[in-house]
Amino acid sequence: MDLEEIEYQILHGKSIEEIIKEFDWRGFEDLCSSILAEHGWKTKKNFRFKTEKRYEIDILAEKGEKILLIDCKQWGERPGKASQLKISAKKQLERAKEWEKINFLNRVGKELKTLPIIITWLEEGITRENGVLIVPVFTFNTFLLEIDKYVR
Repeated sequence: MDLEEIEYQILHGKSIEEIIKEFDWRGFEDLCSSILAEHGWKTKKNFRFKTEKRYEIDILAEKGEKILLIDCKQWGERPGKASQLKISAKKQLERAKEWEKINFLNRVGKELKTLPIIITWLEEGITRENGVLIVPVFTFNTFLLEIDKYVR
């Protein structure tokens, strides 16, 4: 299901919760990847690497000097979401720090700005937890258009 289909279903009365149930985790990652591609980002899904232990990043996206390390969480409203987001943000920050250890591009003179992100179905604004951006999928397009506001 693409963004146009989602918008169509919402306009015709389907709730976000109903739409979420139609996606599996892979479909949600595909949706996020397609949004990135529409904005000219090169993506690699399920990027695996190893330092002292094995890690996986759902989507590694590159455009210019920016790298997005994205974890897709198919979460809507649910009990305990705040504590779950904190735990997920901590894990995503750990993956980002470990990725920096193997990031050979910085070693060959191409200085990249890395941004760890969690994309969710939550209907909230963009927030930051432990240095990780929490971006609702419904604001992802705007986020990509305004990304320079978030890169430190």
